[in-house]
This record gives sequence, structure tokens and C-alpha cells, in this order.
Amino acid sequence: MEGMQSQVELDAAVAEYNTQGWPRGVTLQLTRNMQTFRNVTSATANTQTDTQGIQVDAYIETPDFGALSIHALALGGGGSAGLTSWSVRQTGLPFDGGWRADNALGITNLLVPDLARRNSRLALPTSQILGGSTLWRNEGVDSLVFGASAGEPGRFEGYPQSQFVRLGGKVSSVFVQATTGKFTGAAAVASGSDILPEVARITEAEIAVGAARISPRAFYVSVARDDLKTGVSLQASAIGSETSGIETTGLWADAIWRNGGHRHQVSLYRFAPGLSWIDRPLAADLRGASYRYDYNSLRWDLSTNLETFASISGLSPDGWYASASGRRLLTTALSAGGGLAGRDYGSRSASGFGYLQWRNDLGISRLQFDAASTQDRENSQALTLDHSIYAESGLSLSTTLSVERLQPINNRVDIPRSRQNAFALGLIGRAPLTNNLYLQGSVRARDLGSAGLESGTTLAASIGIDWQITRDWSFGASLYANRGVMTDTLAVQSPLVVQEFVRARPDDRGYFLALRYNLNAGTPSVPLGGSPGSGAGAIEGSVFLDSNSNGQRDGNESGAANILVILDGKFSTRTNTDGFFEFPRVVSGQHTLAVLQDDLPLPWSVDTERKINAVLSTRETIRVDIGAKRTN
Repeated sequence: MEGMQSQVELDAAVAEYNTQGWPRGVTLQLTRNMQTFRNVTSATANTQTDTQGIQVDAYIETPDFGALSIHALALGGGGSAGLTSWSVRQTGLPFDGGWRADNALGITNLLVPDLARRNSRLALPTSQILGGSTLWRNEGVDSLVFGASAGEPGRFEGYPQSQFVRLGGKVSSVFVQATTGKFTGAAAVASGSDILPEVARITEAEIAVGAARISPRAFYVSVARDDLKTGVSLQASAIGSETSGIETTGLWADAIWRNGGHRHQVSLYRFAPGLSWIDRPLAADLRGASYRYDYNSLRWDLSTNLETFASISGLSPDGWYASASGRRLLTTALSAGGGLAGRDYGSRSASGFGYLQWRNDLGISRLQFDAASTQDRENSQALTLDHSIYAESGLSLSTTLSVERLQPINNRVDIPRSRQNAFALGLIGRAPLTNNLYLQGSVRARDLGSAGLESGTTLAASIGIDWQITRDWSFGASLYANRGVMTDTLAVQSPLVVQEFVRARPDDRGYFLALRYNLNAGTPSVPLGGSPGSGAGAIEGSVFLDSNSNGQRDGNESGAANILVILDGKFSTRTNTDGFFEFPRVVSGQHTLAVLQDDLPLPWSVDTERKINAVLSTRETIRVDIGAKRTN
């Protein structure tokens, strides 16, 4: 979407830049958040907090030390005090012999080798930590990569500004990955001391008393062979973990072969009971095989998956899982698709969907019907209409309306529950009021319309303004309200997929004020990655949970918060609590964006085989929405 400033205004702004020195920039943000938490036991005894904050983000690009960036957030009041999140990152530090190093201090991630993330169903999860990490790579015809990380595990919490909550204990990891010719090998070891496993991270009370703290150890080894001429890839992997004196192992092997738009994958696996990677549970007590087929062409997208599994201990059910989905481009403006999934795992269940998507003068519309059923004839249905508008004037709007009759069946062994009627809506948009004033907001709500534990109204809403006062100064204000937890209920999933942990946040409402100062300078007229005299624009967008896998953010789809987005492998920023990110001044031309998979909640992932490209013109602002798909 195009910006609203005239070319004369933009030319005048460019002329004011200081072109001396290395490319650099700083953003300073002062905030105030007045928040009211609803007490579920009393309609009158609500809790109010008043929090003030200061956030600093800065970068500098150097010829000898790579790109350096700093992030710091300090909060005061409302139970928060001092530095609540911070990081210092350096990328692309050059050394002799083709070596490059990436280093980070502060909020970073427990590192694992790339080879451990090829199979999205069996990928190693990682933790966010407060500590440090270092990654050394030499990428020529052959490549060698070393990585190490250590720190205290934690997680981001809070709205509308997230702060890092430390969970206690220590974790560390070391890995090496090498490629020579067609072969790639990797090995990693990790350990933890006095930490909470993921399943124990449910309440603050458990954290306070140190419930179920463990000191685990784990290892991972893998060997892969990739033949680019034949399109055949083979990989064999092993993992072992030891927790509380109990040792367990997992083995799996993948064979992938490609022929044009056709892709086949066969996997064999055996995961012993209690398998985990440090604090994160993995698929466990399963052995079996799977086959996956994908086909992509200009008009067709097809995917099928078949899995069969048995319990190693005999304590879990044996069974199977199968899914198939497809999309057909009927015309340049019309496409249709659908899919089915079935599972026999203790009890039988199935789900299916079908949709029509069309482009018209008002944008892009999509009508979708979802249904799910168990062997006890307990059914759920939902009819959803999505519509999205993106205009050159800067207007963007996505809306969702849904009528539902719900019977949650998303458990490993389905538990009968009564059905409930529901009406849901979603909206997310941004509209220009003047050349430098925007109105923006989002609403996601569901009304179950009946009494009961899971009924009532769930809501996540905000509305605000964004005012560009001058070239360097801007002001934002928003009102927000949150109630309940928005969850999807119609997906039948494979037992190989580790279930996502949904943490309820307190019901709250409030207002948020932000005053921002942004300054850029440097030889290349300031754009990231530029050269003297380069034109520049901006890249903005969001990382979101693409529940219907249509590649665009619909009104009822939530953003993924605190996800690290990396531009051209050098510059990084984190998404805010609504999933939005921004690179405000970037050299015009071809760019690539990457998402750090480790930060995405399970079982969501971004297709790592497809690069996220962005082509930017001078004085242009482009939007890139990056959808994470659920692994079924």
C-alpha cells in the first residue's frame, strides 16, 4: 500500500538527512498504559495499574563488525520495575577464511542446528532465554557451522507491551553442523538445571513454589544426503533425553524425492515414552510410518498425508491418521478448495472443509464451510465469510463473519461435550484520516450465547490512532479490551503433533499512549543495506497464525507476538503484541524476510523451503503478511 505523503514532501525529508558516517538509526518510545483487570469472583473488586515505560531500538551497519542492533524496554509502576526485556545483537561479523559470526546477549534463543528443523512434525523445539548465543559459519562449497547458547528460560507476557518473565534455572546447548558434497551431518547436546518443564508452566503459583523442577540432559545427531540432480534427500536422526534418572530415545528417518512439482516424503519413527528436548515435550510412546505427497503447479495445489502408529508401552492407543487437501485455480479471479482429515486414536474423529475464494472490485472474498464429527455422532459446523481490502490510498481492511455450532474434539482421546451455538466476528484494518493521521483497530469476538464453563463472550479488541507529527516525531493512542481465550475447535490433529499450550490471560481493558522519536543517518541516505544515493522505502507487515492457510491475514486470525523477523539476514525486529513489525527505512530493490521458527508457538510453523521476497520501490511502503500454518 502506498504512503500518503507527496513527492515534494518526501524529497524535502530526504534532503534533511545527515549523510555522514555509517548507516545508523535510533527509535525512542515513551509509553503510558492504564490497565484494569477484571476480578472473576467480584464484579466490583477490579484491579487497576498505571505503568510507564521507555523503549529504545537502535542499529548501526559497519564494514568491519557487521550489523549491530540494540533493544531495551524498561517499565515502572503496575508491579513492573526496571529493565523488563533487552537484547544486543551483532550479525555478519567477518573473519579471515570466509568465516562469519552472529552473536546475541539478552533475550535470545536456545540454538539447534538447521538440520533439526527440516521435518516440521519432528522438529526440535527451542526455548527463549535470557543469556547469550554465538553462531559461527563458513559457507562455501562446503560449509561448517558452530553454535552455542546458555541462559535462563522464560517467556514473554503482557499486553500491549510484552515483558520477559524469567522462570528460573539454567539451560545451555552446543551444536555443530558440517556439509561436504552431498552429505550434511549435525550433532547437538543440551542440558538444564532446576527448570520447569513446559507442562508445568501453567500458573504463576507453580512458578513461585518451584513445582516439578527438573535437571534434564539431551543429545541429537543426524546425517542427511541431498542429491540436487535427482532431487532425492535422505536423512536419519536420533535423539536421547534423560530426566529425573529416566533415559529415553527417539529414532526417525526421512526419504524425500522431487520430480517437477511433485514431492514425496516417507518417514519411519520410534519415540519412546517420556521423550523431550530439555523443557519441551516431543511426540512420545509412538512407533510407525508416514507418507506425504505434495503437488504444486500454476493451477493446482494438492497435499495428502497418511500415518500409522502403535504404542510402545501399550498404555496409549494404536491407530492411524490421514488427511488430504487441494486447491484449484479456476480463473485468474476464482479458486476453490477443500480437505478432509480423519483419525482413529482411542476413538474415531474426522473433519473437513470446503471453500470458494474470489477477487472482485471490492477486494478478495472467501466463503468456507468447516465440519467435524466423532464416532458418537457429536458434530460441529461453522460457516465463515472473509473479505479483505487493500487500497493504494493506504486503506486495509479484513473482515470475518462466522456462524458456528461447536463440539470441541481437539483432544488426543475425544471426550464427549455438549454442542453450543456461537456467532463470531473479526476485523482488522487501517484507514487514513488525513495525510499523516491513521485510524487502526482490530476486533475478534465469539458469543456462545449459553451458560456453562466454556460459554459466554470471548473478546480481543483495540482501536487507536497513529499520528505522524513531523518527520521524526509520531504519536499513538489506543483503547483495548480482552476477555476469555479465543481457540479453534474444528481441527483434527495427528498424535505426532505436540499440542499447543494455551495460557489464559486475565480479563483486562485499558488505554495505551506512545510518543515516538525516530532518527536515521549515514552515508547511504540511511536505508538499510543501501549505497550512496540509494532510494528508500519502508517494509511493514505482520506474522500471524493462518488458520485457513489462504496466505492472507483474515479478520479472525490472531497475530504471533514477539517473533523475531530478520531482513536480508542482517537486521532484525520483533513483532509487537498484535503480530505487527516494521522496517521504517530500507533501500529500494529486492529483499528477503525470514522468521525465527523457534519463537512460533507449537504446532505452528512457516514453510522454510519458500523464501519470503519483497521488492521495494523508492518512496514506497509495502506490506508483507507472513502466515504460519498449523501442522495437522
